[in-house]
Amino acid sequence: MYSNKHILKISYPIFLSLLAQNIIQVIDTAFLGRVGEVELGASALAGIFYIAVFTLGFGYSMGSQILIGRRNGEKNYHQISDIVVQGLLVLIPAALLLIPVMGYVSDRWLPYMFESKEISAAVNEYLDWRFYGLVFAFTNTMFRAFYIGIAGTKILTYNAIVMALTNVLFDYLLIFGHFGFPEMGIAGAALASVISELVSTLFFIIFALRKVDLVKYGFTKIRIQLSVVKQVLSISVFMMAQYLLSVFVWLLFFVFIEKLG
Repeated sequence: MYSNKHILKISYPIFLSLLAQNIIQVIDTAFLGRVGEVELGASALAGIFYIAVFTLGFGYSMGSQILIGRRNGEKNYHQISDIVVQGLLVLIPAALLLIPVMGYVSDRWLPYMFESKEISAAVNEYLDWRFYGLVFAFTNTMFRAFYIGIAGTKILTYNAIVMALTNVLFDYLLIFGHFGFPEMGIAGAALASVISELVSTLFFIIFALRKVDLVKYGFTKIRIQLSVVKQVLSISVFMMAQYLLSVFVWLLFFVFIEKLG
């Protein structure tokens, strides 16, 4: 029997890692509050829009996490790499496709969603940089799925701390233009978030190369297996839809608030 202490030891890093995107958004909001009201409001709206897109990758990773946990419980460790690799082969191209698509959507459609032209312009300025982080954010969801699935969650705490500190540092440098960095305002907040997600990805990769038994989990053989993708999608597609819908409702709520002034 697992004790409550043992369960908490495994679960609290998971909870912290799930808040990673929200933590980034809170940090951006804290810094942009010193820039102006337009930037503050725009960052909140743009952040929700970004998270809505992010939930697509997150939902897929949840299906992968379920299968990884199952393989780990069955002690079929060598099959875990197939799930992780297929997830990366799906999510990274998906992110690369979403960057121009969502850039087009934000340029063409978002201006009609907002009453204020200043808010609309600031939202677009933020998202023009922020969407580049999807590649790293989607990659990070698969690393989280892997570590949670094998119950190696301690790394998630360290990663969340590194991610948050990186975001604070580059928000300070890029929003206000300190130490020779350009003063970018709301665009600097978006770029800082992208950099923090990149650092998070590098942290996960370095940890895996140094601490994870890659042979045990089958990472010596990398291959394309569409059957694994199909199996993951059969689990995750409904979660993807659920997460997207729940965040989209919040986005509509804040858009209505903005239109009311």
